[in-house]
Amino acid sequence: MEMIDMKEAIVILVNGEVLAGTKESNIIDQKSSATLLAEGLLPILTSDLNIAVMHGNKPQVGYVLFRSEVASTVLHRIPLDVCGADTQGATGYMLSQAITNILRGDNNDRKVMPVTTQTIIDSESNNFLERNKQIGPWLDRERAEQRRQVYGWFIKEEPGYGYRRVVASPTPIEIVEIDGIKQLIQSGMIVIAAGGGGVPVMVDEKGLLVGVEAVVDTDRVACMLAHQINAKILLMIVEDDIQFVPAGININDYLSITGEELSARLANNTIGSNMVIRKLKSAYDHIQHGGSQVIITTLENLKQTLNKESGLWIGDENTDVDLTAMI
Repeated sequence: MEMIDMKEAIVILVNGEVLAGTKESNIIDQKSSATLLAEGLLPILTSDLNIAVMHGNKPQVGYVLFRSEVASTVLHRIPLDVCGADTQGATGYMLSQAITNILRGDNNDRKVMPVTTQTIIDSESNNFLERNKQIGPWLDRERAEQRRQVYGWFIKEEPGYGYRRVVASPTPIEIVEIDGIKQLIQSGMIVIAAGGGGVPVMVDEKGLLVGVEAVVDTDRVACMLAHQINAKILLMIVEDDIQFVPAGININDYLSITGEELSARLANNTIGSNMVIRKLKSAYDHIQHGGSQVIITTLENLKQTLNKESGLWIGDENTDVDLTAMI
């Protein structure tokens, strides 16, 4: 299907850690976080914008894998692709319910639709061959070796912590359900899609989709989704303790820069966190590939950010697209 001619659109990406909270948090805490998110997003949710919501799932997948590990003596293990689908269902449900309830409280009958999403990955990319993404619970040496032999897991030792499974993070190349997502968005629905970057799949020699035990870079898929639904605005909501300071950025304050200025900061600063590097590079990629604005903020500061009182605002200096003018 060709690009649908849409009105202005936004992709909202919330990190899984924002919803998960602390290590001690439970489902009730995650539901509370979803409600706080929906409350903060209300000006956007009730606007005339087309809206796609994405969520990370790193801690949520960890919880599913840990439950699988605890129950492994009496139940079958859960493959990683199924874990991803599991978290899409649970988190999509919580976000959908929270957003629907906030809209109902505002006497708004806009509908919300969570979509289980698959993402085709590049099985020929170097990223597919490199296993460097740690997932799941920490294991002792004996259990790690048993998992390696029985299930073929790749294991990495982290001195002082133990052993942990590592998987590939291959390059995403296509969102399988994109045509349906476009149609739902065009109908006016708020669509929750590509949770965790989508369930990673590959195409086999018969042209059939097959699940892959890997994880997908959610930031990259957010940029892909934004491009495919013609969303000029990308809003990223991150956890409070992400440190952007080495890049000369404090997202608790208000800072507006161009994509070129961001590129210069990335080139001239040593940034310790791979997560921060991925976020900022994805922001730059969005601007470079036709996007107009990227906003990075925290859940705590979301309301202030929508009033342009905090957050990192990255923009294309040649466009007049501005989120605050649309809500």
